[in-house]
Amino acid sequence: MFRNETVVFTGTLASMTRKQAQDLVRSLGGKVQSSVSKKTTLLVIGRSNLDLFEQDPRSLKLKNAEELQKKGVPLKKLSEEDFITLAINQLQSKLNKS
Repeated sequence: MFRNETVVFTGTLASMTRKQAQDLVRSLGGKVQSSVSKKTTLLVIGRSNLDLFEQDPRSLKLKNAEELQKKGVPLKKLSEEDFITLAINQLQSKLNKS
């Protein structure tokens, strides 16, 4: 699943640090970026940091991803839970092949 994917993380992850998540993606054959671009294929969305003065609670990365999607860029959004499920499935598949 993560092979040939370019992944960006936004928000705070509850299950691991961002560095751990990035290392996990790399170990499964994916690439990691720090910001959303046309090359991004997956945006993993963690908990948002609420700002009482901000009208729109979406992160800048999420807004940028949605704009790229509107322009036809094939970028998928995943919750942290979906990210972990996919990573576990890929790890299990890897182990079964060994």
